[in-house]
Amino acid sequence: MKFDFIRKELLNHINLCVKSKYRTFDKAHNVSHFNYVTNNCVNYAKSLNNMGKNVSLEVAYVVGAYHDLGLIYGRENHAKNSGIFVMQDDVLKQFFDDETIKLIAEAAEDHSSHLSYEPRNIYGKIVADADRNNTLYLTFSRPVKYGLKHESHLNRLGQIERTYNFVNQKFGKNGYVKYWLSIPETKMYQQSIWNMLDNKEMCFGYIAGILDEVTKDKLK
Repeated sequence: MKFDFIRKELLNHINLCVKSKYRTFDKAHNVSHFNYVTNNCVNYAKSLNNMGKNVSLEVAYVVGAYHDLGLIYGRENHAKNSGIFVMQDDVLKQFFDDETIKLIAEAAEDHSSHLSYEPRNIYGKIVADADRNNTLYLTFSRPVKYGLKHESHLNRLGQIERTYNFVNQKFGKNGYVKYWLSIPETKMYQQSIWNMLDNKEMCFGYIAGILDEVTKDKLK
């Protein structure tokens, strides 16, 4: 990604004081996740601008950077804590006015897939969609890895069924995950997941392939 949309001093601060924290988080929220979400945020902002919206790429990137920072205090309430970090970051106040900082904080708070209300601003919708597992592989591989770690008593078929049911409940047509942006990228990702879930035999085979890859064919 070219960073010509963000001020150099601000990018340096994020790299040194924000991105570095993701190295201490779990594998699902590490630096790769930081890069994935911030990249999505910028691309989604560009798509919205192409549709006639007026969205700041710089603000979108900052929101993506800070969205999981609250994990410093643990997973519970991490979205709210991320917003608190934004409000307490004195360096951000050198680059943005109070109104923009409030937008960034609200967006960070509103990124959770379990959110019971619509994100309060466009940047909250951007980071919420950007944080979703927006590829088939991520959508299925993350729950596979979770199941192997936290439900290790399950056999191979049990892990496959658990993963399928989890993804269906979360990302299926009646799932609790909502996509807030009507842009081609999110619609395409969502439809690809639905297509996979609709063909259960194919989906089980896809999950089995990921499971065998992760376990090196050791789980029977």
